[in-house]
Amino acid sequence: MGKIAAIILGAIIGGFAACAALVAWFGWGVPGKGTIVYLDPTRADYVDLLLTVATIVLGGVSLTVTVGALVIGLVALKTLREIKDEAANEAKDAAAGKINQTMATELEPNVKAKVQEALPPAIKAALLSDELGHKIMSEMAQRGELDEVLERVAMRMQGGGPELDPDNADPYADDEGKKT
Repeated sequence: MGKIAAIILGAIIGGFAACAALVAWFGWGVPGKGTIVYLDPTRADYVDLLLTVATIVLGGVSLTVTVGALVIGLVALKTLREIKDEAANEAKDAAAGKINQTMATELEPNVKAKVQEALPPAIKAALLSDELGHKIMSEMAQRGELDEVLERVAMRMQGGGPELDPDNADPYADDEGKKT
């Protein structure tokens, strides 16, 4: 907006300068050498004066209209840029929504079916591989995930027979699982 104010101020100063130059050029200023101050102006002098005033007024109006058109154009350009950015964002959001909807309705069931179809044989083949099986078991042992299982195996080997599950055990049975 500072540039626009500078342009308007420059146009006003330029208009005054042009008016002063026009008056000086045609000699309408202060009476000079040998000119009588109180001359009877002729009809042509009035016509010249009226045409000059009309030219100055029309120049000022045209300058005002030009500056107004520039300001309106700049505002319209800025508004169009904002509208374009908003439309681009809306289009991007709509496209993302459509892509998500398509993935959820068409691609996800197909992918799940393919994974369910291919995963069990792949896991079975991977676990039957000696190297991978040993690697998985050693990692689980290092993390302590096999501690409970190993304790149950040790108890079974020491005590012999089937191991009783404490969750499914009969509360009225003795240590060997017989009812009393």
